[in-house]
Amino acid sequence: MKSFNITLPTSWAELSDEQLLMVYHLFARDLSAAEVKTLCLMKWNHLKVLATLPRHRFLIKRGKEQVVLRVRQIQQATSVLDFLDSFAPMPIRIARIGKHRALPADFEKVPFEQYLYVDNLFQGYLNTQQDELLLQMAQILYGSDHVKPSKAHLVGIFYWMASLKQYFATLFSNFYKPAPAKGEGNLLDNSQPDIYSQLRDSTNAMIRALTGGDITKEAAIMKMDTWRALTELDAKAKEAEELRKAYKKP
Repeated sequence: MKSFNITLPTSWAELSDEQLLMVYHLFARDLSAAEVKTLCLMKWNHLKVLATLPRHRFLIKRGKEQVVLRVRQIQQATSVLDFLDSFAPMPIRIARIGKHRALPADFEKVPFEQYLYVDNLFQGYLNTQQDELLLQMAQILYGSDHVKPSKAHLVGIFYWMASLKQYFATLFSNFYKPAPAKGEGNLLDNSQPDIYSQLRDSTNAMIRALTGGDITKEAAIMKMDTWRALTELDAKAKEAEELRKAYKKP
């Protein structure tokens, strides 16, 4: 029986926009991880199942070639796609929805006010699971009130923001401390009616930290590059922690 080579991407960064959209479409269908990876394997290698054979085997076709594969062989092949089980270590996104271009994936050179707005919507979505909030995020991230994201695009926006937050937590580790334990003020453990006031208070606290309480600086702060603002907040958080430790010494 003939054999043929199978090639697969080995990281999120290797996925094209078309491949990303397919992955997010499969995620939106609530398929199992194994099903998602198997469908990606088949689609990206132009494979087709011709028949199911005894002893957990399948007759597979590509072009004019045919080969018999065991379930174990398929599982071994799809293990290359295990990176899909986690968020991307560095943020990635679909570059366009229709004619609308996305903001930089890592938010570098993006005004801080846009980051604050998107972050508040993202935190709200985590608490409420309302797709309307993802739609509002899409309008900011793709720069238009007329953008029309599909369900797959909305899933992609969630993955973009989740990976961005994870990435920022690594870069700005003093500012992005791990969430407190349940019962100690974890934002996601609170009831929906209260979350918006908490988000507002959190945003105001960040702005106050950057302006030093000088409201005349607020407009400039909001236009500041997101990375510059977070670098300053991270430094202030580190200084505050060092002072706290110093005061605790006997």
